[in-house]
Amino acid sequence: MGAGCVMLSGFQTMTPQEYYSRVLGKLKNCFAGSHYVVAAGRELLADGWDPSFLVAVEPVDQLEKFTVQKGMQVHLPVVGERSRSVLMPMDLEVFLLGENHKLYTDRESQRYWFKQLAPVFRFVESLLRKRGIPYLLDYTPSGAHFLWRNPMGTPAAAELEKIGYLEQDLIQACRYTDANDIKRRWGVSLEAAKVFSGLGKLAEYIALLSLEAFKDNEAKGGLPMTVSDSLDRCINFDNSWGEGSPFMRSIRSPFSLHKKNHDKYLMFHHPPLVDVVGACFDGKGAVEETDMDRVVDCMWDLEKAAEHSERFSGVIPAADDTLVDFVREYRRSALFQFHEEFDATPDLPRQEALARAKEDGRLTHFAQHILHHPNPMALQPKNMMGFVYDLLIYADWRPKHIANVLRDFYIDPRYGWSIDFFKYPAEEKADFWARTFSSLALWKTGRLVP
Repeated sequence: MGAGCVMLSGFQTMTPQEYYSRVLGKLKNCFAGSHYVVAAGRELLADGWDPSFLVAVEPVDQLEKFTVQKGMQVHLPVVGERSRSVLMPMDLEVFLLGENHKLYTDRESQRYWFKQLAPVFRFVESLLRKRGIPYLLDYTPSGAHFLWRNPMGTPAAAELEKIGYLEQDLIQACRYTDANDIKRRWGVSLEAAKVFSGLGKLAEYIALLSLEAFKDNEAKGGLPMTVSDSLDRCINFDNSWGEGSPFMRSIRSPFSLHKKNHDKYLMFHHPPLVDVVGACFDGKGAVEETDMDRVVDCMWDLEKAAEHSERFSGVIPAADDTLVDFVREYRRSALFQFHEEFDATPDLPRQEALARAKEDGRLTHFAQHILHHPNPMALQPKNMMGFVYDLLIYADWRPKHIANVLRDFYIDPRYGWSIDFFKYPAEEKADFWARTFSSLALWKTGRLVP
């Protein structure tokens, strides 16, 4: 056996460090415009890190240290250096509740779940390609990321900014600066924050278009589709990246190792998996790999992944005027009308929404239970979805006032929250989830067609 190689499960493969040496230039292209890198993993234990929080955030010039030297998985910040660009990090995945480990058990298990996901991958790609929108498709062991950059000062960014909305507590969080915190050294410009908000609304539009297209998926023997992991077993658009302060958001980089099999499920009997680029579309043509069996083989074999990577530069495409047209398409939709009404609805005074809810005799027993036991139920997607549905459909609450109930939960320290509601502002968090699950409830009941 050659130096630097290991024999696992009957085949020879390169080490993570050797893999990263092969793709380092492509990784650097992914991080172009970023001023820091987020690295996560058990490798930090050797440096004396607290086992409960194995995440490092360091300047981007440390990328080689975390990859070629340490073999860690690395994540891209969503907001670029000095708010010069904002990344679209759309995330599509399969969720299996207590059986998510099946996504990392073996290749054949992986192939099975990717067959479930492939039609949805192709639908989203078709949606983007028909409109000429450039993107990079990065397959992960649990699904895929659709990525493109949105440079500030462009027509596309200006159009996204128009549809963005910022709550007051989010504005305060973005304006806050800390010279000792690399993520908050310059804060986040409000223009970039609005672009981030606009991307979240656009992702919601894409999600509902997809849900409409696959509304019979479960009846045909497939997994149901939803937003976030709000069903026990589902294919979902994990739009949770759109909630919270933009400076807190990052996404695993293309070409990164994917080490949940080691770090979360302690599956040390095979090498780490790896994210695999599936397509790079420039608006006219694509370099792509449509053979999902080959994609899965690359995820499980670093040598094959390194060879496959040679087809791609790692440059994440930038939005152009085709995105302007897509935003304008969204603005003609029923979802946009709903978003506009939601944003324009005046808030109820603090604590008034919760007081009204507790006196409302129309609420279901489920909703009443959450009213009196909100922690942790009012943070869990499945329970939030049910809570919002019950108040909206059964009790005829306005969506913004449902958000105000969630806000009243979050701002009350008596519930013993462990979340940092400055980095994840309470008002913004409440608005995001009430808006998301209200539109989903209206779609499910036929009252909103995207």
